[in-house]
Amino acid sequence: MRRDQIALERHPYLVPVAGHPHVHALVAPPTPRRVPDGARNHAEFAQAHAALGRLQGVMAHLPNADMVTRTLARREAVVSSQIEGTKANLSQLLTYEATQGATGMPADVKVTERYVGALQHGLTRIRQTGRRALDLRLIHELHAELMQDEAGVFPVGAYRTEQVWIGSSRRIEDATFVPAPAARVQGCMEEMAASILQYAPRDDEQGALSLVAQLAIAHAQFETIHPYHDGNGRTGRLLMPLLLAAEGYPPLYLSGALLRAKAAYYAALADVQLQGNWRPWIELLTVSVVEACDESIAIGQDLVALAERWEQQLGRYRAHSATRRLPRFLLGHPVLSVQQAVEGLGVSQPAANAALNNLLAEGIVSLVNERQWGRVFQATEIMARLDRPPRGAGAG
Repeated sequence: MRRDQIALERHPYLVPVAGHPHVHALVAPPTPRRVPDGARNHAEFAQAHAALGRLQGVMAHLPNADMVTRTLARREAVVSSQIEGTKANLSQLLTYEATQGATGMPADVKVTERYVGALQHGLTRIRQTGRRALDLRLIHELHAELMQDEAGVFPVGAYRTEQVWIGSSRRIEDATFVPAPAARVQGCMEEMAASILQYAPRDDEQGALSLVAQLAIAHAQFETIHPYHDGNGRTGRLLMPLLLAAEGYPPLYLSGALLRAKAAYYAALADVQLQGNWRPWIELLTVSVVEACDESIAIGQDLVALAERWEQQLGRYRAHSATRRLPRFLLGHPVLSVQQAVEGLGVSQPAANAALNNLLAEGIVSLVNERQWGRVFQATEIMARLDRPPRGAGAG
């Protein structure tokens, strides 16, 4: 990364890279404590916060919201991993979970499953202690969970010890971005944690940051620091739903909107890093928040409507039977094994088998490759709904 590629105002934060006399690394400038000039658009922030309010209201009154959000979390894991180039899809992830690690799955599915574990770990910690849980220790834990299969290759759950760079070439001289030398990472992360993860406006500060502004700044600052050898994108995207959950909102999953605008997403982060220009990133994030809220609301309402229709279809069965209870359980387990039904419904294996056979006869579920994995069932209509792109979404 050459000095002439960087905006003049970033020059005080450039340091030479040892062994590469013409290359400079960027030590992340201090985390903004207010929305940077040129990126303030009150209408965009107002729209994003209004969308969050709608989501909060709908999810508070949506039947079986916990089942819906369970499925949305897995959808997020798939899409956030796909931003990094993985190929596993939602059906494969859910089948992998249902069969407890089925063979015959693409290698990427295990990577995606680690994201589910990291997200759940973060949400559990936040439910226990609120925003105080969002500290550097938790970020290390998230990274360790995400990258545990790479533990023998590079440090996991610990800051990188080597200089890294971003670009398509193996030559640092050709890099599009060179983040701080390893020795500077801890100081940058401590500053970020104090400034934005544990954000509280000071008495002498003008213009407190809205929650959406905090999301934008936290994610971009994390990616600018680039604290880990690998896994920075997924770890950084985890910060956004966790920040929302810490403030009492349903965890909102933004990776679908960001994947659809992948080129713009990377370009916007590069604008922050190289030029100190926050406008494209904040504009993209506020639009993504609105899109993701509307998509989550629509999916939640559609899935609950499906379950209600199935319950009516199964009206001849007893109200508290496993057969009648399965449609709601399918909202959180659209691909499931007999054992998952046993554990989730608290019934015997024969009762779970009989209930699944009833749903199979009604066309509510179908069998998934019985010969290879045993009896695994899929709620085809749920999967089709989850795969449908939001109305009006375009490619980025």
